Amino acid sequence: MSAAAFAYVLVLHGGEAKDELMALLSQDRYADVQTVLEKIKDMSAEQVREQFMQLRDEQLGRQRESAKERIGLQADNVSPKLCEWLTRPF
Repeated sequence: MSAAAFAYVLVLHGGEAKDELMALLSQDRYADVQTVLEKIKDMSAEQVREQFMQLRDEQLGRQRESAKERIGLQADNVSPKLCEWLTRPF
């Protein structure tokens, strides 16, 4: 999970456990997440949710492109269910 995704989830669902969850991170990851948290501290929950959805869509797009390169198929030419299965993260 990227630092940005972790930070977005903390803001949206971390609640009182935020400090405990942050303490579980390595020092490098902690710094990365803290940097993102600082950038989004003035955003509303809806803005954070939108940023999270955009990040998710970008990551799914990269996974889809990676899968296309690996399997040599045009994922656009296969059924949506098969494309989803082939491009899911493991």
